[in-house]
Amino acid sequence: MKKMKKAALFLAGASLLLMSACGEQELPEEVYADMMEEMDNLDSLYFTYSNTLNAEEDGVSTFTRGALQYEDPLQGYLETDLNLIDLGTPVEMDVRIEGDNVEIREEGEWEPHETSTEEFDSMLHPRKELSFFLEFENEFLMKEVTDMEEADDYYEVSFKGTDEQHHTLVEKKLKALGVTSSDGLTEEQRDSIQLDRIEMTTFIDKETRFLTGYNTRFSFTVEIGGELQSFNEVTNVRYQDHNEVDGNLETYMEEKLKEIQQEQMEEQQSEEDN
Repeated sequence: MKKMKKAALFLAGASLLLMSACGEQELPEEVYADMMEEMDNLDSLYFTYSNTLNAEEDGVSTFTRGALQYEDPLQGYLETDLNLIDLGTPVEMDVRIEGDNVEIREEGEWEPHETSTEEFDSMLHPRKELSFFLEFENEFLMKEVTDMEEADDYYEVSFKGTDEQHHTLVEKKLKALGVTSSDGLTEEQRDSIQLDRIEMTTFIDKETRFLTGYNTRFSFTVEIGGELQSFNEVTNVRYQDHNEVDGNLETYMEEKLKEIQQEQMEEQQSEEDN
């Protein structure tokens, strides 16, 4: 009888421990929300932004590196390479941002840019880009990545959309690209959507909850102007130096580029030695 009581007590204790452990597990949407809050409260940031968009026979790829200081007003310095399919030579430009004022330098002289900072929102404000997927946060998945030699422990929070219920994201993406007006798609256009996939993966530092990067992909076909058009967009973004970007941003970028080049040289030398 005593043995049965001990066994019962052991099982009860094990059940409580299991329930306690399960209770402490964080949900993907909770980690994602923590990350968005931390990114909202940043003082400064360095980033790289790579985007490739193919729509039928047209294509454009962009690579941007930049430094931001979230003061009042916001300060930004960006270096961008823009490649169009029908252009043999990429367009290189520097962008300087102070509040709502934007200046562009292509061949030496800074000139005012006749647009608002909204054109750069996806790079300047990570939260706006990542809010895109919140309507499906209950479908987020998460895995923990640990014991990495060259990186701190982090979470991967991801989402994949392939079903009809995810067609709303196609319409939002077309609006963001400027393909459709604020009125959105017609009912006939919505019925024409053929969704291959929508994917999102974020990399979130386990301790600080800082976003260290994200990847997205949109692949779909929809009727535009009476014809079916295919869209394929891939974006890869990485973040560094959270709250550590000080001083003049152009000077910071020059020093950052030297640091990156030095690291690349050391990696190349290490590979040659091995």
